[in-house]
Amino acid sequence: MGPGKGPPFTVSCRDSERAAQTNRGASGLVHTHRTPCASTMRDNGSMTSAESTNADFVKRVFEDGWNRSEFGFLDGATATQIPFHYNGSTHVVAHDSLPGLVQSWRDAFPDLTMVLRHVIAQGDLVAAALTLTGTHQGPWLDHEPSGATVSVEEMMVFRFDGGVLVEMWEVFDDAGLRSQISRPSARDS
Repeated sequence: MGPGKGPPFTVSCRDSERAAQTNRGASGLVHTHRTPCASTMRDNGSMTSAESTNADFVKRVFEDGWNRSEFGFLDGATATQIPFHYNGSTHVVAHDSLPGLVQSWRDAFPDLTMVLRHVIAQGDLVAAALTLTGTHQGPWLDHEPSGATVSVEEMMVFRFDGGVLVEMWEVFDDAGLRSQISRPSARDS
């Protein structure tokens, strides 16, 4: 940090009080935003037991489910039907559809890896920022294998009720993926 520049933001919360977030922009101006405090925040920044459990579940979705195709942890941990909000549209997915979804991605990207960048839990919500990487070696949607190595950013939010996953949101760079697999690969040159 340069002279006169503080940390990116500071938050002060006490139970139901409101927090002030201060951000010193590149111009040196200080911007303050008021946000409500969550009842789950503590002065030491720790998570509640439920938040920790929910965050651990989300980590397992990607580390065990997507990266290792191990799904036993899902049993009893998800609603039977889950509203899934994807890039502005909503679908209801069955709780047992994740293994098939992962396999369809692995058929197209056999070395698929989901890299978790951030996992943030607050109350009944867990947000995850992640990067999907892999090599396009099988058909995907309307694209034949290109041999392209892809890297795509996405954000997901998971909502829990009593420790059970009941709703999901995802923003995925579909256009970025399609652009990467549409380019001619090095093997075609």
